[in-house]
Amino acid sequence: MIVLLVDDQYEGKTKQLARIANRMADIELAHVTSAREAIKFMREKRVDLLILDLQIPSELGQDIDLVGGRQLLEFIEINHDIKKPVKVVALTAHSDSYDQCYDFFGSRGWALLHDPSVETLESLLRAQAFGGQADEMELFDAAILTALEHTELEAVLALPFDWKETRFNNDITTYYVGRIHLPNGSSKKIIACSAPRMGMAATAILATKICLKFKPKILAMTGIAAAVKGEAELGDILVADPSWDWGSGKLTLRNGKPVFLSEPAQIPLDPDVAAKIRTLSVSREYLNEIYAGFKGKRPPHDLSVKIGPVASGAVVLEDPETVELIRSQNRKTIGVEMEAYGLMSAAFYMGSQRPTTIVLKSVCDFADPTKNNEWQAYAAYTSAQYLYKLLTQHLFTS
Repeated sequence: MIVLLVDDQYEGKTKQLARIANRMADIELAHVTSAREAIKFMREKRVDLLILDLQIPSELGQDIDLVGGRQLLEFIEINHDIKKPVKVVALTAHSDSYDQCYDFFGSRGWALLHDPSVETLESLLRAQAFGGQADEMELFDAAILTALEHTELEAVLALPFDWKETRFNNDITTYYVGRIHLPNGSSKKIIACSAPRMGMAATAILATKICLKFKPKILAMTGIAAAVKGEAELGDILVADPSWDWGSGKLTLRNGKPVFLSEPAQIPLDPDVAAKIRTLSVSREYLNEIYAGFKGKRPPHDLSVKIGPVASGAVVLEDPETVELIRSQNRKTIGVEMEAYGLMSAAFYMGSQRPTTIVLKSVCDFADPTKNNEWQAYAAYTSAQYLYKLLTQHLFTS
């Protein structure tokens, strides 16, 4: 496999890539320092993988162009005497260049990586050596999932993360990628999407795919849930700790009547995250601001955060008796929904690649026959906004 590196500097990423490639069999590595040299090389040889810095000069000795890598590729596209590279990956440490060129690379199915780590670069080369796809090696610092494309995902996409819609090869999911801007001036890469349908199975499959493909450090889910009456109010943010499948167990007969014997496996919230949120919930940090920021109909009471047991099930509940059955599995249950356990179990079984996982869902009803859709937009909004505060102010600061 021929790998061509285009970078005007040898130190840094190019040197790291060279060291990695030298440890791998069947890789012929070449390095050039300008667009002109790259063109000359590709007129003579077909490159299996072209890795280029976005900021390169057209000729050695000239000034660096902030989008020189893109201009090189545009030139290659219209000149038929140049052997087109099989796969292309571009690297940049500059947010401005990344933003200017993201759509260009995404529309062509090529990868554009923002300041990738050494581990990412090694994974990239190994994936190519074994027939992987370069555009699937883009890694993200955080991922947000929702169960509903409308209402829930819309509330996430309203967050100020500079979202851009994108698709990846051989993947039916529509993703939205953006950047989390932190108070210290740095930024983190984030990706968001919704499951194809409600329920634990669809969420677990999507969460597993995201963990394996994008390796986020933080995996979160926002959206709507039902509260146990007396434990929370409409719009309140429920943080699942722990989560379990309330339908897990055995259905048998006792005295000729069906009896359900529950056997819940509960997955807790990360203790450090739980401690941060408990502190914030006591101080009521951000809650008044979030409440006041909603432009639609709001409940007359203050917004609160509740941390406690949240059960997941396969059905939409409108039955207080079933809610009482769920409470018998954990008397401190604060809410019921359909996806949290799927997300948390998928992440839990990632092993060494396990991300920090958090489910925040806000109350839109009380799982009784009077439920309706009146408060869904407000609930989706409060959960998404609270996650925004956690991501920008707390979860990336330790």
